[in-house]
Amino acid sequence: MRPKFGMSIVPHASIEDQIRLAVLSERLGYDSCWWPDHMAYTDEAAAIDSWTVMAVVASKTRRLLLGTAVSDPHRMHPAVFAQRAATLDQLSKGRLIVGLGSGEAMNLDAFGIPWKDRRVGRMREFIQVFRGLLDSPEPFTHRGPLYQLDRARLSVRPYQNRKIPVQMASLGPQMQKLAGEVADGWKPVVIPAQHYAHYFEGIRQAAVAAGRDPNLIERGLPFAVALVDRGPQPSAEQVATAVRPYAGALVWDAAIRQMGLPWDPPTHLVGVDYHTVNPFDPDSLKLFREYADWLSPQLLRQFVVVGDQRVIRQAVRDYVEAGVNHFEITNASLDPVASIIWFAAEVMPEFTGRPPTMWARALNLLVQPLSKLGLTRRLIPQDLDVWKKVGL
Repeated sequence: MRPKFGMSIVPHASIEDQIRLAVLSERLGYDSCWWPDHMAYTDEAAAIDSWTVMAVVASKTRRLLLGTAVSDPHRMHPAVFAQRAATLDQLSKGRLIVGLGSGEAMNLDAFGIPWKDRRVGRMREFIQVFRGLLDSPEPFTHRGPLYQLDRARLSVRPYQNRKIPVQMASLGPQMQKLAGEVADGWKPVVIPAQHYAHYFEGIRQAAVAAGRDPNLIERGLPFAVALVDRGPQPSAEQVATAVRPYAGALVWDAAIRQMGLPWDPPTHLVGVDYHTVNPFDPDSLKLFREYADWLSPQLLRQFVVVGDQRVIRQAVRDYVEAGVNHFEITNASLDPVASIIWFAAEVMPEFTGRPPTMWARALNLLVQPLSKLGLTRRLIPQDLDVWKKVGL
């Protein structure tokens, strides 16, 4: 598979700017946009319904793939979830990707939604019902420990009866095994390039054991990147400024331990990460913020690619060589507008085999000189409001 490049939609942007960024992404040549599917966040970002926003974006784009990063199997019955997915797939004419994860405290605990028991079994059965309702031409009957369906059939089907791809966010060994058995794609947490292929090995083995070709499983990556303009070795202060707001969401202790990286947090911070934090619990939120502040710039640079254009190009090459074929870019750059355009115009064509779009070429010629002079951060509002002026 030739690599695809997607844009992670940050929840801090307004709904209007999320839509503009998605439209801009398509015009710049990005393959996909990904929305978090959350009930809450650890800060003041509005937890909008991502499916509603994706529906609007579907009506304003023609090619862009739309995905959740990620939904969970706890907040909705799989039949209702399948109906929602099929409807959006019809609206987008076959551009939906469903990202599924096992759930996390911030979306569930405060709302009294149970999720900590039988997570692997629930995920397996949720996908069985989802697939059975959308892929079977006949009424679907299912008798499981969690769901019972009796000759159920959805009258809305995916666009042209396609199989909507399901990508799984799998962290632990059992979820990795399930991903290898049933998923169309893998959405891991951030993984350093040198550990990526090894981390996929459990999924590969499970796929082979299930009689599947592991090469057909799309291999994703949350690609956290910070383009800086002061050489390939930015200072620790630059790193901290660029990536600190993303630190707690990017560095997960379970992943670090599984990869065998050095890890020695204070005792009271062991087990604290983005998966376990409850933003409505002041004590939990305080611990999470302390954890994010404790992470050193040196450790963060294992998970965030920070550097100049040469460094970022090489990082993409390293990940492609490790097996990544769908990048989901989290942009922590000091100048996000210029970096989004530069990446589309000068990095993506090397790997996609496609020339840059007219928009990417034109905007790159316009923006890069201003960026080198440090003017874009003064002249171009970083909340993307500027794109109103060019019809986005």
